[in-house]
Amino acid sequence: MTLKTHHPSSAERPDELVPDPQVAREFNVTPMTIWRWDHDDDLGFPPPIKIRTRNFRSRRALEAFKECLMRGALEARTGKVA
Repeated sequence: MTLKTHHPSSAERPDELVPDPQVAREFNVTPMTIWRWDHDDDLGFPPPIKIRTRNFRSRRALEAFKECLMRGALEARTGKVA
């Protein structure tokens, strides 16, 4: 008898919560910049998930935001829509 191991796809895995200080390090910005991005409705930065007094972000939402930034940078550089 063989047991099959099920490895969930990324869509099936629970989302990871990333604390704001880690988000700031990943984007190489200050916590003040994260605050500014929070208050810029046109930017599309993922909203905070508040747990007690700390802010967290969805890993999936952050990755989608990074992808959008990269796509915009490539379009600006090449003049082509990716």
